[in-house]
Amino acid sequence: MAKRLFLIDGTAVAYRAHFAFTMGSRGGLTTSDGRPTSAVFGFVMTLKSLLDRENPDAIAISFDGPTKELERTKSYPDYKATREDMPDELFEQLAVMEEVVAGYHIPVLRSKGHEADDVIGTLAIQGRAAEMQVFMVTGDKDFMQLVDADVKMWNLRSSTSAPEIIGPKEVALKYGVRPDQMIDFLALMGDSSDNVPGVPRVGPKTAAELLQQFDTLDAVLENTENVKKPSIRKSLVENRELAIISKDLVTIRTDVPLSMSIDDLGPAEVDREILEPLFRDLEFDSLIASLPRDAEPEIPQSYDIVRTVERLDQLLDELRDAGSFALDTETTSLDTMRARLVGISVSYEVGTAYYIPFNLDPPILEFDALLERLRPLLEDSSVTKTLQNVKYDKGVFRTAGVELAGVDFDTMLASYVLSPGEMGGHGLDAQCLRHFSYKKISTKEIIGTGKKQKTFDQVDVEIVGPYAAEDADFTWRLRERHAPLLEEHGLEDLFHNLEMPLIDVLLDMEREGIAVDLPHLEKLGSDLKDRLTTIEDRIFERAGEPFNLNSPAQIGTLLFDKLEVHRLANLRPKKTKTGQWKTDASMLEKLAPHHEVPELLLDYRRLSKLKSTYVDSLPRDVNPDTGRIHSSFNQAVAATGRLSSDEPNLQNIPIRTEEGRKVRRAFVSRGDGWVLLSADYSQIELRILAHMSEDPGLVGSFNRGEDIHVRTISLIHGIMPEMVTPELRSQAKVVNYGLMYGMGASRLANETGMTPPEAKKFIQAYFRALPEVKAFLDRTLEMARETLEVRTLFGRRRLLPEIESTNVMQRIAAENMAINTPIQGTAADIIKRAMLDLHHRLNENQLRAKLLLQVHDELVLDVPEEELDQVIVLLRQCMEGAVQLRVPLEVTMGHGRNWLEAH
Repeated sequence: MAKRLFLIDGTAVAYRAHFAFTMGSRGGLTTSDGRPTSAVFGFVMTLKSLLDRENPDAIAISFDGPTKELERTKSYPDYKATREDMPDELFEQLAVMEEVVAGYHIPVLRSKGHEADDVIGTLAIQGRAAEMQVFMVTGDKDFMQLVDADVKMWNLRSSTSAPEIIGPKEVALKYGVRPDQMIDFLALMGDSSDNVPGVPRVGPKTAAELLQQFDTLDAVLENTENVKKPSIRKSLVENRELAIISKDLVTIRTDVPLSMSIDDLGPAEVDREILEPLFRDLEFDSLIASLPRDAEPEIPQSYDIVRTVERLDQLLDELRDAGSFALDTETTSLDTMRARLVGISVSYEVGTAYYIPFNLDPPILEFDALLERLRPLLEDSSVTKTLQNVKYDKGVFRTAGVELAGVDFDTMLASYVLSPGEMGGHGLDAQCLRHFSYKKISTKEIIGTGKKQKTFDQVDVEIVGPYAAEDADFTWRLRERHAPLLEEHGLEDLFHNLEMPLIDVLLDMEREGIAVDLPHLEKLGSDLKDRLTTIEDRIFERAGEPFNLNSPAQIGTLLFDKLEVHRLANLRPKKTKTGQWKTDASMLEKLAPHHEVPELLLDYRRLSKLKSTYVDSLPRDVNPDTGRIHSSFNQAVAATGRLSSDEPNLQNIPIRTEEGRKVRRAFVSRGDGWVLLSADYSQIELRILAHMSEDPGLVGSFNRGEDIHVRTISLIHGIMPEMVTPELRSQAKVVNYGLMYGMGASRLANETGMTPPEAKKFIQAYFRALPEVKAFLDRTLEMARETLEVRTLFGRRRLLPEIESTNVMQRIAAENMAINTPIQGTAADIIKRAMLDLHHRLNENQLRAKLLLQVHDELVLDVPEEELDQVIVLLRQCMEGAVQLRVPLEVTMGHGRNWLEAH
């Protein structure tokens, strides 16, 4: 079998990789310190896919050099003159790509004065002469001139699809000419991207027809009188020289001098010593895991399964003597209230771990007896424990009747506190890849996925054992890594005195859950269904026919092709990459004032989303054992420090619409004699801004108890507060809050109806009235650029390397985060402090009231009516006393049988 030679057009692959990631709204990939990596990542994925699929016998790569040094440019100065300069973020990645190529021991070949095309062409002809099967890795049609039975193009359109192999047949099907006619074909039609002139008025179809009639360019030019179309005949006669010049420009040279010949080329070789540190620097964790490694692990791993009572007792003594160990559980469910223990794993030194199965056959002890054997150690607070995601494991043990004590370290939370915006998240697998370049055994390898997924109790202990032990081992390793870093970055207090104690508060909230009025949801669902049907009928009436209201393509056809609504709004509609009209919410909002249908479509989408997301799904979230909904509250998600919730997500229930408020009406107190008590911080972010900026206008206004928005607008316009209209107050409110989210004049204009010049003047007046606010914002940005991070009042940090990015959109986003995070993050810290204090004092006073929910700046409690007055006082003390600022914290409260009445 002939040897297979692969020749890579590095520049073409680099461009494709760059634009694949940066087109649209994705913005591209960057490292945590802001360096762009999209092109490198795409380049590596293409290269890796090629090597994995093809395992070439020989391989080489070539990149283009400077255009001004090319022989083509010297003979035709306008060659590539119209091409835009390579994007800066791509240019700075080319050198990194060459480092990657070196890590695979693939030679990079160049020839002075020639393009990568010429280098590849020369090697391709050499390979064919040596009776090799040659593949040119590119999507550039110019290479089709070299294609024959032994030389083909290999075009990888995506890393998940099969490559497109282009031979003579494919060339003929695509362009209607033979490969040996491609030079003349390209010369006739020209190439605007390279500024190859070609013959005016001759496009691909005409060029193919001419070559089908005359066979070659020379014959075309010699027989112009026989060209049928007068305009083409005239253009060929007048532009004969351009055709000849174009032919020279598009002809790939196949005889350029090279430092190596094909005899010097061999297969790629993965050099881990080069690639691992390079991929780590680029933060390509998944690629590090894919690198082959030696059979022996870098750190010895000794994992055992405990099989006897004697060994179990010995291990328990060892753990007590160690005084601290890592602990992990294997269970039957992600729902802690339904999960049953299958086994636990422990580790107290790097590389050594043990798995204690509850389902060994024959068993170590029966389930209850084994649990009792473990209980003294698990509930011993003097022996400290480290876990990954403490809240889950604590919940599992509580369901089993064990109160896990002595927990002093959560590696997931430590990772989050150290680097809250980490792209890969804070799961154990992601951390192992990120910090140890180690790919753990994945959960799906053990239990599978989809319909065939098992639970851990259905998998052989011999398979589960190493997986579980590995979890405990690497949890211990992560503690050893994270603990000193928390100290180094001044995050110990935040971690140990806020985030870790909060785990118990959240666990109690989750297990308490909240009651739901199912009949109310059923009626609300029925009402929404009727309203949606009415809206649907009205839209169909205006459209003149029924269609799929969930099809963006059909909606676009109706709005822009049939109704031509954009003409009424004097707007130019846009299309998606797939050629469909854009019908997203922003477009519909622009069209809505001018036609009923887009307004109805907005209502339809809003109501159908509310119905499917909450009204229909909330009943399915009710735990059948408790009859309550048990939402999960997450600490390690939002980069600002705010809590999030899921299953269900209670943070996004709309409260500004009547329908959204009716959803809140479904959450009720536990029964007769109980009420829901809601407490919400009033303007907490503005109060934090006043404290941090020390602006006398803001501080004084809050301390005097004034309406801050009225006071702001009166300062801006120099008028008495009594003269402030509701419209003016609304403008001030938009600016007061918007500045913390990077609002500029354009957005202010959109939200208030001002013109952009008016909005610009308004913001300037705002900063003249509150100069210390502007100084604080400038100071914050300056510090962020200097340290590449921002901090909250309590030391929580957010890394912002993108603030130095050459990508304008990324840099602006980072600047907005720099302004917002210290304020929003401080608000998050304050409510967490209030929750800790409240949880402690409710227990200390032996009150039956329970904290149920935390949503944004609001806390919701379930309270017996006889405790209501006492709890109101207690709650206010905890929330308003969570921190002492230059201005008072204020809390608004309400209570009722349901969440809507209480709010």
